[in-house]
Amino acid sequence: MGHTFEELFTRLSAIEAGQKEIRALLINRLTSPQSSTHLPRIGSKKDIQAVTGWPDGTIYAKVAQMPSGIVIRGRSKRLLFDLDKFEQWIKTAV
Repeated sequence: MGHTFEELFTRLSAIEAGQKEIRALLINRLTSPQSSTHLPRIGSKKDIQAVTGWPDGTIYAKVAQMPSGIVIRGRSKRLLFDLDKFEQWIKTAV
């Protein structure tokens, strides 16, 4: 390895400074009121069933009728819902 201790120390210091900047940005983003207002409220299938009373056998048929944006599909097969959009849809659908 052709690096001297000083070169490695300089690189490590730069990496640590970058990590501190990233942490500060994340903390600011998470505590800033602007960023928190744009985050959707997320609910699970159980939350939706508790509100609507839909049984397991009918919830997937209801999900198929929902407009795009209400159901948030990630890599998992779990159903997640944008609760604000769901509440708007359920008011207009009834």
